Order: sequence, then C-alpha cells, then structure tokens
Amino acid sequence: MWQYNPLTRNFDKVGLVNVAPLCTIETEGWTGSTSGEVLFTGDGTTVDFSGKVDLPPINPLNSFTLHYVIGGNSYSVTADEDGNLSDANMTGTINQDGTYEFHFNTAPDNETDGTADYNYGIAPTNFENAFDMDRSNYSSEGWTSSSSAGYVSYVNFEMPDEGAYLCCFELEVKTTGSGEKVRVGGYSKCDGSLWTLTDSTFLDGGQFGTDYYRRGNIRPIFVTGKYARLGFYLTAAGTFWIRFRYIGIFRLI
Repeated sequence: MWQYNPLTRNFDKVGLVNVAPLCTIETEGWTGSTSGEVLFTGDGTTVDFSGKVDLPPINPLNSFTLHYVIGGNSYSVTADEDGNLSDANMTGTINQDGTYEFHFNTAPDNETDGTADYNYGIAPTNFENAFDMDRSNYSSEGWTSSSSAGYVSYVNFEMPDEGAYLCCFELEVKTTGSGEKVRVGGYSKCDGSLWTLTDSTFLDGGQFGTDYYRRGNIRPIFVTGKYARLGFYLTAAGTFWIRFRYIGIFRLI
C-alpha cells in the first residue's frame, strides 16, 4: 500500500514504517555514586588487600577515593584516570569491573576500616545501531549494579508526535549470578499522566562469561500518545548488562 513515510517525507509503497530514528531516546538511573563502602578492616599486620567493590562498574576510574588510617592518622588517595593509586603510604589499582589490589608500606591500624567513595554505572548508547531489521549491529552496552532487588534503570522513548504506536524490542542480557533475573517492564503514558505498566517479561541472564548474552524479545508495547519506556528490574542484588539488538517503533494511526 501507499503510505506517508516520515523518513523520506514522501508517499512510498511500504508497509509499516519504523519511526525509531525520529524518536528521542534517553536513559535514566544507570549511574550513581556511593561513599563509605568498607573494603577491608586492618589488623595491624596485613599490608596487602584485594577484592571487589559492591557496585561495579567504576565510572570514571578517577572518581574512586580510598580512605584509611595508619598510626592514628587518616589518609585519602584518589585514583588517576587509569585506575592507579599512589601516595607516600601505599600503591594500588582499581579496575572498571570493581576489582582492586592495594599494597601498604605499613599496615593499616588494627580495627580500622579502609573505605571507598566512587561513581558507578554505564548507560547504553548508540541506539541507532539497533534500528535495522537485519540485526547485524547492537547498541552499546548498558552496565550497572544494585544493592537490592527492584527497578534499577530505564530507557525512555519520546515519539515524533501524538499517535498510536506499536513498540517492539529485542534485547540481550547477562547477569553475575545464577539466581538473578532481569524483568523488563514496558510502560506508556500520555502527556501529564503517570507511567502505566503495560506488560513485563523475564529475561534470565544466568551466570555466563563476559561474551555470552541471553537473547529475548520483549512483549510489544501499545502506546497511545507520545511516550514509552522500558524499566529494568533486578530480582536480587547484583550486576547486569543489557544491549539492544532491535528497536522497532511503528505508527499505527
């Protein structure tokens, strides 16, 4: 059939037109900051500490500051942009995945905590890579953590104008633990109204290597108005990654 194509601004002989390239796509809740997280407790003897922070990824690396006590004095050292820490008392590294190694010339005082402040989380980007039906590209990866179960982050879509739309998404997800699942909630709203949950889909990422994703199709979201969103709910405290394999937004009327 002949239909007005907003991408070409002509009447083309086409089926439904994917207007995702005309939408405004914004992310919400993927990044945050924490302070005072205890990484180790000194015993007056141990000089080497290693582990992993609670809320990876560290972003940027130079947001990471370590606080510690030696000889009754409090010290702070901040990582450089490559994650290296160094002062008169210690050297160490902090990696984007949250793993750290610290070496002290003199052991931190007994029963004193080494604590950290840092920013975390990376929002997905490059959504335009997922507009093609051939699914040959992906959006950039979104990566964040939560200290408890609940909705962690969102991706919001604003349509080019008022209308009725069918929104279709294909995602890939991975998690850090076998007990974690990501529930993806589809929402819609009209101007001035509250977000309405239209449906939700569980994507079980499981515990896999860094290159493995579990693929899933989100149930289509029917939108009357201009706004849709996907909310990402983590069923247990942990870390998850998502990327979009396909984004299709079709105007019906």
